[in-house]
Amino acid sequence: MAAPHKISCSFSLLDEGRQYTGNHRKYLVANAREICYSAPTRERIALREAYGYYGHGRRILAGRMKIGEVEAVTLPDGGTAIISNIPSNITIAFDVAEDGTVTHTQEILSTETGQIVKGLHDSRVGGFSWACPGTDCGSKGVTHLSGFAGMDYVLSPGFSANRGYVLESADGADQGILESVAATLKDDAKAEQYVRGWTRDYQARIAQLENELFRLESNGAEMAAEQGALKGIAEEAAAAREKAVQESNALKSAVADAMKALNDALPIFIPEDAMHAMLNGDFSRAKAIFESASRIDFGQYPLSQIKLNSTNVAPQPVVPQNGPDYGSPGYGEGLFTEKYKFGE
Repeated sequence: MAAPHKISCSFSLLDEGRQYTGNHRKYLVANAREICYSAPTRERIALREAYGYYGHGRRILAGRMKIGEVEAVTLPDGGTAIISNIPSNITIAFDVAEDGTVTHTQEILSTETGQIVKGLHDSRVGGFSWACPGTDCGSKGVTHLSGFAGMDYVLSPGFSANRGYVLESADGADQGILESVAATLKDDAKAEQYVRGWTRDYQARIAQLENELFRLESNGAEMAAEQGALKGIAEEAAAAREKAVQESNALKSAVADAMKALNDALPIFIPEDAMHAMLNGDFSRAKAIFESASRIDFGQYPLSQIKLNSTNVAPQPVVPQNGPDYGSPGYGEGLFTEKYKFGE
């Protein structure tokens, strides 16, 4: 029995090897190493269950990474088909170095799809692409892996170096694929069927990406509408706030004028800080001042020629008294009149 055919590949997570094509995903080396050396991945490799398939399409159509031997899938045109998922290869070695270098070895199976993969590889067409569940953030964020299902053989690997041969330019690639498959299967009709299947894989992927693009465009339109509405609400709120500030300033000015007029009319002095506190709604200091003032008999003070008393009666005009003024010579002489007799 001939020894199984093996293909070893190496590529860097930090170098996609593509400028104008590809997904341009960003991977974390630490995350890739965690998945690579996790117990489930190691067990899957040891049990020879890290299957790879001829194209990603089977997983795409099934909508999951782990697929059964036979799947009923919905085709891009809306029809339904029964697909046999025959593995073409299995991963027998898989490592991720600290510098982001990924190395793996694929054993090509003696299946019909395995022979197709071998023929394509020998013809320098296509390469391997890992199948990993996780969160795909495309080129906008960091893609996070949550598992490893295997390495599929695809027409355009995400990492251009993930091939078991030196990449060379090849004209008429589509014709080369058909000729390689036909030479492997010795059956032109079946070869065309497989090549159409591979093409269908990419058609499914294109349809999936178009749906995602439509969804993103719809979400973008909804977000733009929401932003417009929020902008209108923000502008209305700003206008209302400005109006409230103006009304508040006008009210404060009116209250300040009223307080000043009141302070000028009162027979007591209210300190500036107490006035400021009243303008801000704090009347505690003013209340204490008024309570103290209520206990004073203002009738004994000459307040603008007005005599007041503690009973808050109407002020009475001050009537001049008959007789000499206090401090005059006549006032001193009056001390010695009959009215003032000392010592008796």
